[in-house]
Amino acid sequence: MKPASFNLFIRAMTAVGLVTVLFIGVGFIQPRMARANVPPSACSATPLFTNGTFVTGIGNGAGGADTSSPVSPDTGFGYLADPTRTQTTPDGVNRARLADDFTVTGNGWRPSAITLYAYQISSTTTSPITGVVNLRLWNGPPGDGGTVIAGPVDGTIISNQWTNVYRVPANDLLQTGRPIMAVTIQWPFGNASLLPGTYWLEWGIAGDPALLGPWTPPTNAAAGDNARQLNLTGGDPGTWAPRADYSSGRVVGLPFVICGDSIPTPQMTSLSPSSATVGGSTFTLIVNGSGFINGSGSDRSIVYWNGSPRPTTFVSSTQLTAAIDASDIATAGTVDVTVVNPGNVTSNAATFTIENPAPTLTSMSPTTATAGGAGVTLTVTGTNFVSGSVVRWNGSDRPTTFGSATTLQASIPASDLATAGTASVTVFTPGPGGGETSALTFTIQSSNPSPTIPTITNVSPDSITVGTTDITLTINGNNFENGAVVRWNSTALATTFVSATQLTATLPAAQRSGAGTGNITVVNPGGGESNTVTATIRYHVSVPIIMR
Repeated sequence: MKPASFNLFIRAMTAVGLVTVLFIGVGFIQPRMARANVPPSACSATPLFTNGTFVTGIGNGAGGADTSSPVSPDTGFGYLADPTRTQTTPDGVNRARLADDFTVTGNGWRPSAITLYAYQISSTTTSPITGVVNLRLWNGPPGDGGTVIAGPVDGTIISNQWTNVYRVPANDLLQTGRPIMAVTIQWPFGNASLLPGTYWLEWGIAGDPALLGPWTPPTNAAAGDNARQLNLTGGDPGTWAPRADYSSGRVVGLPFVICGDSIPTPQMTSLSPSSATVGGSTFTLIVNGSGFINGSGSDRSIVYWNGSPRPTTFVSSTQLTAAIDASDIATAGTVDVTVVNPGNVTSNAATFTIENPAPTLTSMSPTTATAGGAGVTLTVTGTNFVSGSVVRWNGSDRPTTFGSATTLQASIPASDLATAGTASVTVFTPGPGGGETSALTFTIQSSNPSPTIPTITNVSPDSITVGTTDITLTINGNNFENGAVVRWNSTALATTFVSATQLTATLPAAQRSGAGTGNITVVNPGGGESNTVTATIRYHVSVPIIMR
């Protein structure tokens, strides 16, 4: 079981294919830039991390090979990396593993491969290295406060070749008994991404048992070197100590290279669909953008819905899909959609809108009430009602109870029924989406037990000219009720209630297209009809003026 500190070391990732390493340094003997220790192949020209070079001379070795020389003949060659068998070393370490540190930068890394370096004495340029073993990852210096956060595991070798560099004495550059090999393995630690921070890599190397070693050469740098060695001469668990030169006491650095990709910051460009209707069913959300990561478990790009992860499928580095449940769109509003990469690296947000449906109103019950009576409970029927839908009475909200998507009930107070007439009833659903229905008419009947009979005393004008424009009639009389209608030859006119003694009505031009008469009456909402008054329609006659 991994320790609790494993939260420094984030989740699983898909290993990238075969990788070799570009490893650059500065010449020690010849003041020229060293060329790559291994010819570049699948590895990026800029690895994630390079812990230094061991190349000190370019083309100055046997056969024109490069060289890697100790700073003096008495500072030794390499450091034992084989934990599998006992060998004699100058300082009495007979079995050992090595470790050195590296720092993860930016958003974090998704390593795919590690290249380690080793040689065996008296080998040919065909690599005698047979395995990379007992790898562990630490969150601090091994044996000095660090804790193992992954491993031990053995590596899978994907490249194993001579670097074109010999390890040689400083005073004999043409020796060929120590050809340095570059051994590249797949990233071994659970295919995981790494958060920013400093880690320690521990490794062992196995080789040809007929040859001494494997040994790892040191890097050329001096200041700040801090490699460590696990001495297993006395058996497990062994003892850790800084790895110094055999005679000079200078702590060395050990070469290794990590290849892979940095964790990108994801970017979102669009959603499809970008909206849904309240109460809809489960659907698949397509997220388009860039910087999306494939992987397993939580070590991949994940779509978040208002800050909560949703089941996500990787399509490509520019597209993801996510399963959105019906419960996610049960309430109208807006949702922030983001993509989160390993290490909690979060994208910009895109807005998803959950819209209310547009309501319709088909009927209501009751449809009438008596003026001056008590309030009523109005039941309206239609479609697409939601819990926020309200019944409106002449454009004003009334207390509404949600029954279902097809039924609402509204409390209509007595004050709305105080006066005979009509009221407009609609249903309104708030946004996003929603809207207001067309209106139904509610009739408020007169409270009189028998119809009130209105009386017309006069009409103005009572003599009307044939014409092409509408005119306004003023009807004076008594007992006019709010909602009363003026009729012209039994046809209702658009009528305005002024008072109990006066009404106005619009007489269209079409109703007076020729000379004649028109019968005018008033009908109250309760059904009472007035006496009839006759208006004359005449032609306008122009009398010529005779000039003398």
